[in-house]
Formats: sequence, structure tokens, C-alpha cells
Amino acid sequence: MNKEEKDILIGSLLGDGCLRIMNKCIVPAFSVSHSEIQKDYVFWKYEKLKRWVRTAPWKEERVYHKDRSRKTFSWRFQTLSNDAFTELWKTFYPNGKKIIPGNLTYLLQDSPLALAVWLMDDGNRNHEAVFINTQSFELSEQYKLSEVLKNAFDLHVTVNKHSVSNGRQLYRIRIDTESTRKLPSLLSNYLLPKFYYKIPSFSP
Repeated sequence: MNKEEKDILIGSLLGDGCLRIMNKCIVPAFSVSHSEIQKDYVFWKYEKLKRWVRTAPWKEERVYHKDRSRKTFSWRFQTLSNDAFTELWKTFYPNGKKIIPGNLTYLLQDSPLALAVWLMDDGNRNHEAVFINTQSFELSEQYKLSEVLKNAFDLHVTVNKHSVSNGRQLYRIRIDTESTRKLPSLLSNYLLPKFYYKIPSFSP
């Protein structure tokens, strides 16, 4: 696996991608799904990881669990199961559930592409700052993420309350205004044009 492929996988694992071990397999496969309006982004990831994939991305229907009359569509692809993904599987899924690994700062060092993919997956512009939708991670892991972003990219990040779901308070992280100003130069070679809107004053 080359560095570009690994960085895309790491950014995706922090965002919307996952690794899993399929039935009758002993090594993991990577899969990712994005909404229909991000079809081009799915195909970009597919092209970058194509040598690990047998089947081109496909369109699938999503049905809302609370209102089954509401349907949306997404695009997905999955790699073959391959031992090349085992290292990242052991790093991000030591007990079968995705975590923020202790060596994430090391993994992100000199890897702005990984940060760009993460922001393209889960970034959300808010005035002159950027939120990253990290609600799926435990609160302690979000504080860990804030430290990682400081150490790897010198970005100042806070953990903010977001919403309550099933009685549980959810949080997400926020890159402050001053640090957000660093993102255009940091990501200029990596952010895809359709995602420029996520970063204030982005003009590569």
C-alpha cells in the first residue's frame, strides 16, 4: 500500500469509511458510502483505491427507519478483503469497534491528504470556523482528537455540545477561527473543488 492510498484510508476511517471482516474471511475489507450528491467523490476514492477493488461503485437505496416512506440514495464501493488492510484494522479496531488510536498523531504527521479527506467527509463550515462531525466518537476520544490536531497540524480545536439523541448528549469538534485560516495553505493541494465551500476563504 502506498502513502496516498493509506492517507485516503486513514481520512476515511476518521470520517465515513469503515473496515470489516466479511463472512468466511480472515482479513479486512474497506467500504465507504456517500450521499448521491457526492457521487463524484465516491468515484474519486474508487479511482485512487482501484487496484484493491473488483466492482465499481454502485447506487443503493436508503430508507429512513422512522419514516419508511422517505427514501434517499447513496453510492458505495468496497475493496476486496486483503492483508494490506490488516495493520489499519488492528490500529482502528483493536476490539472490533472503531476507536481513535493512540498513534494517530504519528499516522497524521506529514499527511495533509488524510486531513483533507476527513474534512471532505465530515467537515462543516460555520461562519469563519469549521466543525468536524465527530458525534459517533466517545467524548474522551474527541478530546484525544483535539490533541492530535494540535500536535499534528498545530490547529486549535475545542469540543462542543451538538445535540441530544435518545437521551445522550452528543459532541463534535470545532477548529477555531484562527486555525481555520491555516487550512487553505495546508490543504490547497488536496481538497477537491466541490468541497471548497467547507473552508472559509478557500481559494487555492
